Amino acid sequence: MYYLSPVRSGRLLLLILALVVITIDYLRLHINGVKEGFILFFGSFLRRHEFSRLSGATYLLFGCFVTSLLYKKPIVIASCTFIIVGDTFAAVLGQNIKNPKLFKRKTVLGSVGFLASALIAAVILYNLPETLPLHHLIIGAVAASVFEALPLPWDDNFSVPIITGFIMSFL
Repeated sequence: MYYLSPVRSGRLLLLILALVVITIDYLRLHINGVKEGFILFFGSFLRRHEFSRLSGATYLLFGCFVTSLLYKKPIVIASCTFIIVGDTFAAVLGQNIKNPKLFKRKTVLGSVGFLASALIAAVILYNLPETLPLHHLIIGAVAASVFEALPLPWDDNFSVPIITGFIMSFL
C-alpha cells in the first residue's frame, strides 16, 4: 500500500496500522480474555518471548513508520521490503531446520535465507518504476542482512529498516 500511496497518505497509513497493532498488543498483554483468544488464533506465529512482550509485528510497523519519516520513498520501500521479506525467510529457515548458531538467537541458515531473499527482493524492486539503482539496492540488502544477524540490544524488526535506510541514503 505504501508503494501505491502518496508519501503523506502512506505515512498516515503506517501510523494508523502501527497504532492499531500497538493497541492490540497492549490488550493482548494486559487483558486475559484477549490474551487467550489471541494465543488461540495466533499463538503458533508468536516466538516464545512475544508471549510476554510486544510482538515483532509491532516493532516492524513502528520501525517502518519511523523509516518513512526519515527517508525518501524509494529508500523506505526498499528498507521495509528487506526486513519484511528477509525476516520471514530467516525465521522459516532458521527455526525449522537444525543448523549452526551464528549468534545467540541467529542461525547461519536463517542469515543466508535473509540475504538471499533480500537480494531477490532487490532485483524485483529494481524493475519497478521510481526505484533506486541496482547497486544501491544490493548494498541495502546486504546491510539489512548484516544488521539483522548482529546481536544488537534492540529489536531488529524496528532497527533494521532504519539503519538500512540510513546506509542507503548515503549512496
